[in-house]
Amino acid sequence: MRHLMNGIFALALSSASLSGNVAKKQTANATSPHAEKGIAAFYGRSMERHKTACGSTYVASELTTAHRMLPCGTKVRITNTKNGKSVEATVNDRGPTSRKRIVDVSRAVAEQLDFVKQGTTTVEVEVLK
Repeated sequence: MRHLMNGIFALALSSASLSGNVAKKQTANATSPHAEKGIAAFYGRSMERHKTACGSTYVASELTTAHRMLPCGTKVRITNTKNGKSVEATVNDRGPTSRKRIVDVSRAVAEQLDFVKQGTTTVEVEVLK
């Protein structure tokens, strides 16, 4: 009986946690027409000077990002949810190819968000214009 009660308590606790997360996501979406949370990675050095899907050339020192659906030229704010650092970047490519990630970013963005050593991090992406 004790195990059953512990299981019910755990289920109730996780349910409350999930509804809190939904409320947070709805709040983020209410303040921004497009906000999403997920994993980001950054382009390796081998991508330098390659042509992007938007027609520009990838430059590691520029504040750019790749997104699957946002139009080329869209300005976004990318926030590292692990340390609160954020940066504004411009969509200049399609991607990422991995379904596990929501964006790939330039090395400059990764440096400002402070996740170069880790390689990936959890971010929130908000459309600015």
